[in-house]
Amino acid sequence: MSSTPVQRDQFDVSRKGITHKPTGATYTPHPGAPYSGIINLRQLGNILANGTDYRPHEVQTMMEQLWAEYVDANPRLFEVHD
Repeated sequence: MSSTPVQRDQFDVSRKGITHKPTGATYTPHPGAPYSGIINLRQLGNILANGTDYRPHEVQTMMEQLWAEYVDANPRLFEVHD
């Protein structure tokens, strides 16, 4: 069985984190530290009910890339004010 391709449009990205919509895998950053947070793999690594199968490494690589792009484009969202 071949894996399902990972594409940019499969992700929701916001200041609260990033989600791979098909698997529910999420990354949630800690406040003020966008590159430190919590990863929840949810269904990543499982064959989904509709038969799709995503390679975890490919999803995580795309997630990291999209998250870095979002943080670079929105640095003020992650500033901490005392």
